[in-house]
Amino acid sequence: MTIHFEGIEKTYMVYARPQDRLWEWLARRQRHRVHVALTGVDFEVRSGETFGLIGENGAGKSTLLKIAAGTIRPTQGRVQRQGRVAALLELGAGFHPEESGQDNIRFMAALHGVQGDAMEEFVARTVEFSELSSETLARPVKTYSSGMFMRLAFASATAIDPDVLIVDEALSVGDLHFQKKSLDRILGLRERGATILFCSHNLYQVRSLCQRAAWIHGGRIAAIGNTEDVVTAYEAHERRRYAHLRSDPVQSAQATVSAGADTGASAGTPLVKIVRLTTETADGINPAQVDSFQDLTVEIELEAYTDAKFHVGFFIVRPDRDNVFGTSSQLRDGMPPLSGAGQHRLRVKFPRLPLLSGEYLWSVYTLDDSGIQVLDMAELIQPFTVLNPKGQGFGLVALNHEWLSVT
Repeated sequence: MTIHFEGIEKTYMVYARPQDRLWEWLARRQRHRVHVALTGVDFEVRSGETFGLIGENGAGKSTLLKIAAGTIRPTQGRVQRQGRVAALLELGAGFHPEESGQDNIRFMAALHGVQGDAMEEFVARTVEFSELSSETLARPVKTYSSGMFMRLAFASATAIDPDVLIVDEALSVGDLHFQKKSLDRILGLRERGATILFCSHNLYQVRSLCQRAAWIHGGRIAAIGNTEDVVTAYEAHERRRYAHLRSDPVQSAQATVSAGADTGASAGTPLVKIVRLTTETADGINPAQVDSFQDLTVEIELEAYTDAKFHVGFFIVRPDRDNVFGTSSQLRDGMPPLSGAGQHRLRVKFPRLPLLSGEYLWSVYTLDDSGIQVLDMAELIQPFTVLNPKGQGFGLVALNHEWLSVT
């Protein structure tokens, strides 16, 4: 149940005009340019491992996943796969748009070698998990929304209980209920020892799901190893990449807040809604200015519309969106998830707040019981300024330290 990439290279011949292919063949003169999508890719995804792929658009991630799934061949090198492989690539891949959902389910089963009584079991499992109605499944899939596509594709890809699952950004589509259901299915496959190759721009999910990761940049592996190390390197690259856009970060963040960033990003009513964030110091409630080393308490008010368990996380953020500090209730040892419909309040105290002079904001998230799926968010809210009147240190935070000797 491993995936081994050996010296993978993938190139494409790009023609300015379709007729240039013919003229190239007739004149025996090159009329194309070569686009190198991947080169020098050589690594192994271990058995039972959840491995993340990250990188900017156009870096070559999807090409690598298609090679891993066997839907395209590399120009050079080879990929070795062990076990039954299921792939969830771009939406609609493998579906015939003119055929119904039911017919496409059977077609997907046949592609996986499922026959006879096992075919009917496959269809039943797929229909049950997708939660699509009989009327919907009787329609041509070309009439489906992107969310319906995702439901049908994910349900059929995982109905075979694969040894290897390849997922490309599919979980960013669809409603929160089915996103959580899909994540639970992935977690279940992982617990049963399946090997998962997971590609996403959601770095929080990559951090939470994956033991190791690779950052693909310009068709090459820029970094590979422990997930936190790789994601941190990628985030640093992205900050450098967009540094020129941050001419007035404070004004940009305040504009985001005034535009309603504290109303949450989810469409409709989330299962656990963030109602309010309040800060308190000795000087009062929601102070615009806080002194370094002053005690500060933050209170988060929530409204739950479900009895399901959930967690709460928050970040202290700079106006340029760099995270200064973040944590969640899931990360506190011995703290059970919150649960129960109704109102909830969490209070967290920062004794002698170690932030130094600067502009800061808060970002708050409610998470499902796994701590992976975001239910609601309120980003870049409640801006405040920290002043360090005694000038005790420079930078972002004051670190505890001792002067051992002076000679």
